[in-house]
Amino acid sequence: MASAVKGGRLEIKVFELYWPSNSTLHRLDPRVKVGGLAVLSLLMTMTQWQGLALTSLVLLGLVILGRTPLRLYRSLMVVLFWMGLFYGLSIGWVWPEGNAFWQGHWSMTGLTQAAELLWRVLLIFGLTRLYSAVTRPLEQGLGIAYFFSPLIRISPKASDFALLLTLTLRFIPLIVEEAFILWKARLLKGEWPTSWLKRVSEVTQLIVPLLLLSLKRAEELAENLMARGYCTGKYRPLILQERSIDDYAGVLVIVVWGVLLLILG
Repeated sequence: MASAVKGGRLEIKVFELYWPSNSTLHRLDPRVKVGGLAVLSLLMTMTQWQGLALTSLVLLGLVILGRTPLRLYRSLMVVLFWMGLFYGLSIGWVWPEGNAFWQGHWSMTGLTQAAELLWRVLLIFGLTRLYSAVTRPLEQGLGIAYFFSPLIRISPKASDFALLLTLTLRFIPLIVEEAFILWKARLLKGEWPTSWLKRVSEVTQLIVPLLLLSLKRAEELAENLMARGYCTGKYRPLILQERSIDDYAGVLVIVVWGVLLLILG
């Protein structure tokens, strides 16, 4: 959801939220998606270019299977552009010891290493973006917190961290929604200033009411937790979704994918 002012009129554009889709990736158990993302991201740092090529093909297939639009990955291009410049200069540009920086030269080996490193980062970012696009915020928190359950036996603080993580991912969409409501309320009051300095001032003034709304939600949540008898070390992430054939098929794909990355590494 986004708002814009054109010609003195308020235009509100509502974009589709992609995670409520009915594709196979959306229906997978969040534990499968969280575990797969963690394992594959780790293996991505160890495999060679053959494994990176395989992952690129599989990632493209998952994007098509999940029916996620390509514009979700558009913002990655800007980040990768600047990272590519940084890696190219830091790895691809070499100079003899004792000489000045500008007396160096481009190294084909260094540029190849920089390109391979950027390729790994691109695939990890792409998998992360795909994961966030096909998983609801609440399911993300439950899936991540599920893997913290064994640590609860070691320290009760692990359950507190799992609860904090779940609530954070749950309330981020609500805070964004309230920010849009405040934004639209400000646009309805009058003409939006044309000066960049005044625009920054107007946006800054929205921070205070947004913080007050967030604190109010946090206070209400704390009261609800106290009313339910919550105390430290007692949180247990529960996922009541029953595993389906798609979940077992997803686990099989992740296992085969991971084994191939190890073999190609």
